[in-house]
Amino acid sequence: MKRFASLLAVAALVASACSSSSASPSAGTAGGGSMVVALDGPAVYADPALVSDGNSLYVEAQVVQGLVGLKPGTISDVIPVLASALPTVSSDGLTYTFKLRTGVKFHDGTDFNADAVVYNYKRWQNFPAGDVQTAAYYYGAVFGGFGDKSNVADVSAPDQQTFVIKLKAPQSNFLLASTLAVFGIESPTALKAGDADNATLANNKYAQGQLGQGKDMVGTGPFMFKEWVAKDHYTVVKNPNYWDSANAAKLDQVIFKPFKDSTSKLQALQAGGADLAFSISPLDVKTAKDSGLTIIDRGASCNQLNLAMNQSVGGTPTIYADKNVRLAISEAVNKSSYVAAFYSGLGKVPTGFMPPATLGFKAETLPSYSVDQAKADLAKANLTADQKTIDLYYPSNVVRPYMPDPKGIAQAIASDLQAIGFTVNFKTEDWGTGYVDDATAGKFPLYLFGWTCDWAGADNFLYAAWFGYQNGQPNPQFGWKNDQANTLMLKALAEPSEDAANADWGQVQDLLAQDLPVVPIVNSTPPGAYTSKVHGFVGASNGIEYFNTVTLSK
Repeated sequence: MKRFASLLAVAALVASACSSSSASPSAGTAGGGSMVVALDGPAVYADPALVSDGNSLYVEAQVVQGLVGLKPGTISDVIPVLASALPTVSSDGLTYTFKLRTGVKFHDGTDFNADAVVYNYKRWQNFPAGDVQTAAYYYGAVFGGFGDKSNVADVSAPDQQTFVIKLKAPQSNFLLASTLAVFGIESPTALKAGDADNATLANNKYAQGQLGQGKDMVGTGPFMFKEWVAKDHYTVVKNPNYWDSANAAKLDQVIFKPFKDSTSKLQALQAGGADLAFSISPLDVKTAKDSGLTIIDRGASCNQLNLAMNQSVGGTPTIYADKNVRLAISEAVNKSSYVAAFYSGLGKVPTGFMPPATLGFKAETLPSYSVDQAKADLAKANLTADQKTIDLYYPSNVVRPYMPDPKGIAQAIASDLQAIGFTVNFKTEDWGTGYVDDATAGKFPLYLFGWTCDWAGADNFLYAAWFGYQNGQPNPQFGWKNDQANTLMLKALAEPSEDAANADWGQVQDLLAQDLPVVPIVNSTPPGAYTSKVHGFVGASNGIEYFNTVTLSK
């Protein structure tokens, strides 16, 4: 995910820089028209502050913008968006001062200004405990918690064109993390009117996208929210009053539709039911090319799929708290066979705990596939027969860039685990209505989960996404308690230089290799596809892709 993820990830939509990295429209194209985009599954919530899945953020990045973003097609080039320039930073690394653009309005007509930015930052920091904080994973992960536990000391607006944020401790990932769409600025007027902070998400109509156009997902981008029909489609329309007229949307509207598998997405592209698919199965690339479709080239892998082994569920230790069990499972899974069977040459067996293209990556010596060694290590755990009957969770009604066939991959893993003595029961939940929330809340003992980078930094994977402590406690998603690793991560975030930070991240990766809280399964280079009607689209390996530059052939 972006989370899951990713999170898909996911940055504020870049405006003025878009044209420099976009392909020029071909002859025969014109403005207007409706484009259908096939998503990998349903989006979760309409409020970007409350999501961590890539499907939701792929939609919301078209509508809601942040102070800064990533240059389209890149994974680490930070540029100003709603800020008029990159911030000035105090010598102690604690105070960031942003000058803001003038003349910008939210989609409901409310003025964008420093007071609006302050409102959003205070809102995020003060999200109430419970399912709202769970959903707002990114804020807690990036800033170390909510309320007094947050690393944010103060936010202020000296004037309407100046926003100042003061941190309690230096945070080397602050600017890159600020590119995430979850830190997009929404209209305070709309948030207040829509009861957007209702602590019960089931009753939060703003988060559910049920308030309607001009009242939900109210940002400043080139597209505006129109309609959110859960599990069916999500529509955004051209903003006729976009503040950056040179980079205004050309399409009249974009309809995002979730599909449950790659086959249905490919068929929709072939039949004209979709114009672009965020991803297709690697096994379908040849068929797609033969059908005249263009394959999206996203460059080097910026994702990873893990088999996660949660060491504590609901405060109770699981069998995965035993290092021998984790080691045995790591040795039992035949990762190269999964890559061959499901990724068609567009994936590699990981050599570490994040993609090699990530800044700060360190190759580690991970356990090799060996059934005999896995049996021997499992025997050391002295598990009872009941303990060897385990549940393996995988998501349904979704594919992810790193997980093109969740059920098939789960079945392959189960076969390998059964070969060393486990009895495996399959468990599945719908991605959009349960799996993401339950996985991140720490309810699954053994499950498939991955991440597409939001930015290409070690902190994004190791700290924000997976292993950073939350409110001073191990991330419940993995139950990996390693105070030394957490201290090193915090130290890396406060380092004055990239080299110093990467040295710390290297030590964290060494500790991960010792403890093995997850089994790295694959780094994939996920293909997407679009029809010959589509022009001006720019792909990116982190899934930060925008549609204001896109035109359709008549």
